[in-house]
Amino acid sequence: METARDALTAADVDFNGDRPISRRFNDIYYDADGVAEAARVFLEPAAFRQRTQDPAATFTVGEFGFGAGLNFVVAAASARSRLHFVSFERHPLAAADISRALAPWRGEYAIAQGLLDAYPPPIPGWHRRLFDGGRIQLSVFFGDVSDGMADFAQQQRRGVDAWFLDGFAPAKNPDMWRDELFHAMARLSSARASVTTFTAAGRVRRGLLAAGFAVRKVDQRPRKRHSTAAVFAGTGQTFSPPSQVVVVGAGLAGTATARAHAEKGIPATLVDRGEGIAANTSAIPAAVLHPRLSPAAGIESRYRVHAFLFASLRCRARAGATATGVLQVSGPKAGAERLRRIAATTPRAIAQYLLPAAAAQRAGLPIRSPGLFFPAALSISGDALAADLARHPGIEVAASLPRNGLPVVHATGAERETLAAFEFLEVTALAGQLDRFACPMPPRLPIVGDGVIVPAPASVWVGATYEYRPWHTLRASAANAQRYRRRFGRPPSTSLERFRGVRAVASDRVAVVGRDQDAWFNLGHGSHGTISAIFGAEIVASALNGEVGPAAADILALLAPGRFRQRQQRRPNPFRR
Repeated sequence: METARDALTAADVDFNGDRPISRRFNDIYYDADGVAEAARVFLEPAAFRQRTQDPAATFTVGEFGFGAGLNFVVAAASARSRLHFVSFERHPLAAADISRALAPWRGEYAIAQGLLDAYPPPIPGWHRRLFDGGRIQLSVFFGDVSDGMADFAQQQRRGVDAWFLDGFAPAKNPDMWRDELFHAMARLSSARASVTTFTAAGRVRRGLLAAGFAVRKVDQRPRKRHSTAAVFAGTGQTFSPPSQVVVVGAGLAGTATARAHAEKGIPATLVDRGEGIAANTSAIPAAVLHPRLSPAAGIESRYRVHAFLFASLRCRARAGATATGVLQVSGPKAGAERLRRIAATTPRAIAQYLLPAAAAQRAGLPIRSPGLFFPAALSISGDALAADLARHPGIEVAASLPRNGLPVVHATGAERETLAAFEFLEVTALAGQLDRFACPMPPRLPIVGDGVIVPAPASVWVGATYEYRPWHTLRASAANAQRYRRRFGRPPSTSLERFRGVRAVASDRVAVVGRDQDAWFNLGHGSHGTISAIFGAEIVASALNGEVGPAAADILALLAPGRFRQRQQRRPNPFRR
């Protein structure tokens, strides 16, 4: 349940020109020279450029105070290695404010515009963003730094190589400069990890020294007298990722999992047992990537929001994904009042409540009920997206499972062999069908509610989420024809073509992602697969790479395969006879 401390308070910002100033702390975010200050205070005393020259290495930065993201922009532009930049921010800037703050450097630094395009909405928790083909990875935690550091410590196994302490001045923001945070930094540091910060306050230098860092002053004249730099003197945290992983299953979950590992520098063998990439349900010709939201707060709601935000950005520029937006219309399972409450508790960048006239204008056809518009949602061609994800020099496709002791990730849906080998999994198969009908004036965007309607040239795909009892193909087509009639006010012609697929669905309708004993899983995605398979891939790859994932530990526990073992201590697997 969300607590008062979880709730975010936006930054209260004023501007001196394009330079942001915090009204709350009566302090500047950075000096007038911005980029030059980031280099001389944070990068140069840490020998950052020299330490990030190996393209095969991964360098991890931990930052307190993301602010306008300027340190990230400068570090990303300087590094030649893979960079994982982890930052904590209690009071995130509004998108308009960060856009103004970074305006002077957009022309010089392409990643500044990339950050603006991907800037997270003000939602508590981890936000993962990838740049430059995954070489640059940003993980921002929106919330209290103590909560963020506790979650970071629970997940992160790689040592942090450099710490940037960029909170407001200790006298004005003492919560960011507590001794317990310095000791947490020490526990998470690699050997010889650096610390750089603008402040030379004695309490900060003494706190770092007590935590095991060798501290020195850095001459910053004529801007100011000194800043502080330090080096961790302890043994440090070490981690070695696997040399390679094996991913079983070449559908959307499998190709996304292989791609996530390859972009982190871990080669992946993608096992395709002769059917081809995305040969089954993942070959769906028309799907939508949109969030299933709830007005209720809770872990599952947070999971769905964070998964959607990550997946929509991850897929946006890929083959098989089209930025259309999606309209959800009210119906028996989600009435107008429920949609209104969802919009009231969700940032407009994610969902917007539309009255019937506005919904009809979006759709380009009559809509008689209110709806939710998801501006960042996508239309998906499953086979094209999966094929695009599989195209990477770090991915090799094999016909059989190699026996080499490497980690194996099962991304196989409801494949009998997987379910037989892991009897504790509460996963079953449910069929569904899409029909393509001629339509002289298709809607302008996909419409969900009573099934799904996805526009195609002079036609529409119409289908159901699940068939809880398998239907004959003609019966399913008749049901889809009824959906067409309810939406367009007339019966369709005969189905032009059909697509039938089988989805893997968990007993609790939540994806199965993570490790159980020696096996890894990314399956059971059901009708949410365009989102949860992409998000699950990043979760698994992050864990195998020893880094904090794109979600907090309680969300990872929600998805963990071991949840079924716990439930089966009280009752049997409902899918086993």
